[in-house]
Amino acid sequence: MPLKKDDVKEFAKMLFLDTDQKLSQKEIATRCHVRPNTVGKWIKDGGWERLRKSKLVTRQVMISDLYDQLEWLNDDIKARDIKVATSKESNTIAVLTSAIKKLETETSIAEVYEVSTGFLEYLKPIDFELHKKMLPYFDGFINSKIT
Repeated sequence: MPLKKDDVKEFAKMLFLDTDQKLSQKEIATRCHVRPNTVGKWIKDGGWERLRKSKLVTRQVMISDLYDQLEWLNDDIKARDIKVATSKESNTIAVLTSAIKKLETETSIAEVYEVSTGFLEYLKPIDFELHKKMLPYFDGFINSKIT
């Protein structure tokens, strides 16, 4: 089964946003099995340059922020006389809890990439030649997860 374009694009985005590796568009294209101009279009259309310059937020930070928002909303509801959420607040609570559940339970391609990159960075100073040999295997593994 061929790779889904959105998943390949997400993998390319993760590679581009990895500020430790600072891969070129050509290197990203090679690792994702697409043309360099495709990566260039994705970068431009998706505003990836802006994203790379901004602070990268981990999934755990995102979950914590969502819990904070949920807590603030619930505290606000508890502090008033009528302690029942409005329909708009109920909708916000549902959206927040859904986002939290998704972040807590789904293994995203970003997480697979993060763990893979962490292991390769660990391996690099120990055995650089093995690190270089393992890189295509990890790329293959990540690509297998986005099918």
